[in-house]
Amino acid sequence: MPFSQVKDILNRATAFHKMLVEFYSNIQDISQKESVKILVDYMSRHEEILKKQLNKITDEQQRQITEQFLKYEPEYASCRCFENLNIDKDSSVDDVIDAGLQLNQCLVNLYNQTEEVSPNQELKDLFSSLKTMEIAEKKKLSRMRGM
Repeated sequence: MPFSQVKDILNRATAFHKMLVEFYSNIQDISQKESVKILVDYMSRHEEILKKQLNKITDEQQRQITEQFLKYEPEYASCRCFENLNIDKDSSVDDVIDAGLQLNQCLVNLYNQTEEVSPNQELKDLFSSLKTMEIAEKKKLSRMRGM
């Protein structure tokens, strides 16, 4: 089994948030529905905030944590998560929310798996807090369905 550094896992999550911003930006460009444009604008700005929060974790104060190795190769939060998402100019708000929930679950899975293989409580707490943040985002998105 390969090893991954914590900072590489966090960098992967940051890159995934960047892909989400681009995904939502693309939807905003092609959609003809104002409600969808408003939703993806919100979702895109929120992903930027999450990306910045992840970048803060990798700052100097966390160097000791982020340079640790885990016996784990993340299989989530990759480009594969974007496969089979059929969003086009006619997609509804609920279609976009469903795609957002599916993509968000990729991050929840990444953090959950990483938490499970973390060798110490400090890392478990880090990935647990990131997972909790993503679960809260899923709940927010779920409440927007049907609006």
